[in-house]
Amino acid sequence: MPGRRHAGFRSRAQWRYFFANPRLRRYARQKAHATKGGKITRYRRLPARKGIRRR
Repeated sequence: MPGRRHAGFRSRAQWRYFFANPRLRRYARQKAHATKGGKITRYRRLPARKGIRRR
């Protein structure tokens, strides 16, 4: 049984965090490709944030 496929990004904040964090960057590209949409629309169609902002 092959490994699990990546789930797409849920928000733009998560997208930016994965590409900025050196530990998560190795997963960022596969996760970006798993996000629904075409090359340009993938990032644009995501919500800014998912869920409530806790302080």
